[in-house]
Amino acid sequence: MTLSLDTSQIVDLIRGRDPSAGAAFNAAVLSGAAITVSTPVRFELVSGAHSSGSPDRKLVQLANFLAQCVEVEFSTKDADFAGRLDADLRRRGQPIGDIDTLIAGQALARGWTVVTRNVRHFGRVEGLPLIDWSVGAELLSAGAIAARVAEAP
Repeated sequence: MTLSLDTSQIVDLIRGRDPSAGAAFNAAVLSGAAITVSTPVRFELVSGAHSSGSPDRKLVQLANFLAQCVEVEFSTKDADFAGRLDADLRRRGQPIGDIDTLIAGQALARGWTVVTRNVRHFGRVEGLPLIDWSVGAELLSAGAIAARVAEAP
Protein backbone atom coordinates (compact mmCIF):
# COMPACT_ATOMS: atom_id res chain seq x y z
CA MET A 1 0.00 0.00 0.00
CA THR A 2 1.30 3.45 -0.91
CA LEU A 3 0.43 6.14 1.62
CA SER A 4 -0.03 9.64 0.26
CA LEU A 5 0.23 12.21 3.05
CA ASP A 6 -2.11 15.19 2.97
CA THR A 7 -1.00 18.63 4.11
CA SER A 8 -3.05 18.49 7.31
CA GLN A 9 -1.34 15.27 8.36
CA ILE A 10 2.16 16.55 7.59
CA VAL A 11 1.61 19.78 9.52
CA ASP A 12 0.47 17.75 12.53
CA LEU A 13 3.51 15.49 12.23
CA ILE A 14 5.97 18.37 11.93
CA ARG A 15 4.41 20.19 14.88
CA GLY A 16 4.17 17.00 16.95
CA ARG A 17 0.52 17.74 17.75
CA ASP A 18 -0.71 14.17 17.90
CA PRO A 19 1.49 11.46 19.44
CA SER A 20 -0.68 8.69 17.95
CA ALA A 21 -0.16 10.11 14.44
CA GLY A 22 3.57 10.33 15.09
CA ALA A 23 3.62 6.72 16.24
CA ALA A 24 1.66 5.61 13.16
CA PHE A 25 4.05 7.50 10.87
CA ASN A 26 7.09 5.96 12.56
CA ALA A 27 5.54 2.50 12.33
CA ALA A 28 4.84 3.03 8.62
CA VAL A 29 8.44 4.15 8.01
CA LEU A 30 9.84 1.18 9.96
CA SER A 31 7.60 -1.25 8.07
CA GLY A 32 9.00 0.01 4.78
CA ALA A 33 5.69 1.42 3.57
CA ALA A 34 5.89 3.67 0.55
CA ILE A 35 5.16 7.16 1.89
CA THR A 36 4.60 9.81 -0.75
CA VAL A 37 4.08 13.53 -0.86
CA SER A 38 2.58 14.95 -4.04
CA THR A 39 3.63 18.25 -5.58
CA PRO A 40 0.26 19.90 -4.73
CA VAL A 41 0.89 19.04 -1.07
CA ARG A 42 4.41 20.43 -1.32
CA PHE A 43 2.93 23.64 -2.78
CA GLU A 44 0.62 24.04 0.24
CA LEU A 45 3.44 23.34 2.68
CA VAL A 46 5.90 25.74 1.06
CA SER A 47 3.23 28.44 0.85
CA GLY A 48 2.43 27.96 4.53
CA ALA A 49 6.10 28.12 5.50
CA HIS A 50 6.62 31.36 3.56
CA SER A 51 3.48 32.84 5.10
CA SER A 52 4.66 32.11 8.64
CA GLY A 53 6.53 34.42 10.96
CA SER A 54 9.69 32.32 10.62
CA PRO A 55 9.88 31.02 7.05
CA ASP A 56 13.53 29.95 7.16
CA ARG A 57 12.98 27.77 10.23
CA LYS A 58 9.75 26.32 8.78
CA LEU A 59 11.44 25.51 5.46
CA VAL A 60 14.23 23.64 7.29
CA GLN A 61 11.64 21.67 9.28
CA LEU A 62 9.80 20.89 6.05
CA ALA A 63 12.98 19.76 4.26
CA ASN A 64 13.87 17.49 7.18
CA PHE A 65 10.43 15.92 7.12
CA LEU A 66 10.27 15.50 3.34
CA ALA A 67 13.64 13.72 3.39
CA GLN A 68 11.75 10.76 4.92
CA CYS A 69 9.25 10.61 2.04
CA VAL A 70 9.19 10.15 -1.71
CA GLU A 71 8.05 13.28 -3.50
CA VAL A 72 6.00 12.55 -6.61
CA GLU A 73 5.37 15.02 -9.39
CA PHE A 74 1.89 15.59 -10.76
CA SER A 75 1.51 14.02 -14.22
CA THR A 76 -0.88 14.50 -17.12
CA LYS A 77 -2.61 11.24 -16.12
CA ASP A 78 -3.05 12.67 -12.61
CA ALA A 79 -4.48 15.85 -14.15
CA ASP A 80 -6.96 13.85 -16.21
CA PHE A 81 -8.19 11.97 -13.14
CA ALA A 82 -8.39 15.20 -11.13
CA GLY A 83 -10.29 16.97 -13.91
CA ARG A 84 -12.91 14.24 -14.10
CA LEU A 85 -13.15 14.18 -10.33
CA ASP A 86 -13.59 17.95 -10.14
CA ALA A 87 -16.40 17.88 -12.69
CA ASP A 88 -18.12 15.02 -10.84
CA LEU A 89 -17.86 16.70 -7.43
CA ARG A 90 -19.16 20.02 -8.80
CA ARG A 91 -22.02 18.25 -10.58
CA ARG A 92 -23.01 16.69 -7.25
CA GLY A 93 -22.68 20.06 -5.48
CA GLN A 94 -19.85 18.71 -3.28
CA PRO A 95 -16.62 20.42 -4.36
CA ILE A 96 -13.64 19.96 -2.05
CA GLY A 97 -11.35 22.75 -3.25
CA ASP A 98 -8.83 22.81 -6.04
CA ILE A 99 -5.77 21.52 -4.18
CA ASP A 100 -7.65 18.70 -2.42
CA THR A 101 -9.10 17.71 -5.80
CA LEU A 102 -5.59 17.51 -7.26
CA ILE A 103 -4.39 15.41 -4.31
CA ALA A 104 -7.37 13.06 -4.53
CA GLY A 105 -7.16 12.81 -8.32
CA GLN A 106 -3.51 11.85 -8.18
CA ALA A 107 -4.19 9.27 -5.48
CA LEU A 108 -7.01 7.74 -7.55
CA ALA A 109 -4.85 7.69 -10.68
CA ARG A 110 -2.06 5.85 -8.87
CA GLY A 111 -4.06 3.64 -6.50
CA TRP A 112 -2.77 5.36 -3.36
CA THR A 113 -4.33 5.67 0.09
CA VAL A 114 -4.61 9.24 1.38
CA VAL A 115 -3.60 9.82 4.99
CA THR A 116 -5.45 12.89 6.25
CA ARG A 117 -7.29 14.47 9.14
CA ASN A 118 -9.58 16.13 6.58
CA VAL A 119 -11.91 13.17 6.08
CA ARG A 120 -14.87 15.55 5.62
CA HIS A 121 -13.42 16.68 2.28
CA PHE A 122 -11.64 13.59 1.01
CA GLY A 123 -14.50 11.36 2.10
CA ARG A 124 -16.65 12.87 -0.67
CA VAL A 125 -14.41 11.18 -3.25
CA GLU A 126 -15.92 7.82 -4.12
CA GLY A 127 -13.48 4.93 -4.07
CA LEU A 128 -10.64 6.86 -2.39
CA PRO A 129 -9.12 4.83 0.47
CA LEU A 130 -8.51 6.97 3.57
CA ILE A 131 -6.60 6.67 6.81
CA ASP A 132 -6.74 9.18 9.66
CA TRP A 133 -3.78 8.49 11.94
CA SER A 134 -5.41 10.48 14.73
CA VAL A 135 -7.92 7.61 15.08
CA GLY A 136 -5.77 4.65 13.99
CA ALA A 137 -3.46 3.19 11.38
CA GLU A 138 -6.12 1.17 9.56
CA LEU A 139 -8.20 2.09 6.53
CA LEU A 140 -11.38 3.91 7.50
CA SER A 141 -14.55 1.96 6.83
CA ALA A 142 -17.20 3.32 4.49
CA GLY A 143 -19.44 3.90 7.52
CA ALA A 144 -16.77 5.84 9.40
CA ILE A 145 -16.11 7.99 6.34
CA ALA A 146 -19.84 8.65 5.79
CA ALA A 147 -20.24 9.71 9.42
CA ARG A 148 -17.33 12.14 9.16
CA VAL A 149 -18.61 13.60 5.87
CA ALA A 150 -22.04 14.14 7.44
CA GLU A 151 -20.62 16.08 10.41
CA ALA A 152 -21.66 19.71 10.62
CA PRO A 153 -19.02 22.19 9.45
